[in-house]
Amino acid sequence: MPGFDLFYQKDFSIPAGIGIFEVHHFYIRNLPTQMQEYLLQNNVQESAIKKVLTTKSSLDGVFGDADYSFIDQVSVRAFDEDDPNNFLEIAYRQPVPLTPGNSLPLIPSLADSKKFFKASRVSLDVALNIRKTTVEETETRLSLQLRAGYE
Repeated sequence: MPGFDLFYQKDFSIPAGIGIFEVHHFYIRNLPTQMQEYLLQNNVQESAIKKVLTTKSSLDGVFGDADYSFIDQVSVRAFDEDDPNNFLEIAYRQPVPLTPGNSLPLIPSLADSKKFFKASRVSLDVALNIRKTTVEETETRLSLQLRAGYE
């Protein structure tokens, strides 16, 4: 199936002192999808898009000194701003390796996220289960690569 790639990067900060007894959510709201620009560049009609799948994703240290060994599980979810319970996991990692270093590759899900990325804006939730209390602030970059397939 022919298609084109969609690329997104967004920085956020994981604070020091968060504990292990709850899931921590980092919301990236109203991220421009630029879908109309991608469609124009590739000379494709929106109605021709059949699916949008995650092909690559990672959490990376912005300054090169991040240590993600405190993370036990990661779930990246696209969600509906009007109904946050309407979400779709687009990438994950569980369990996270004990020594992931400065870059934590995530596993793309097989879920079709077209309904979220065909809009002009998308909201994302990076949900973290951690294995030990964070001792320093970690500047993090979420990188996403998706593939829009069309006929």
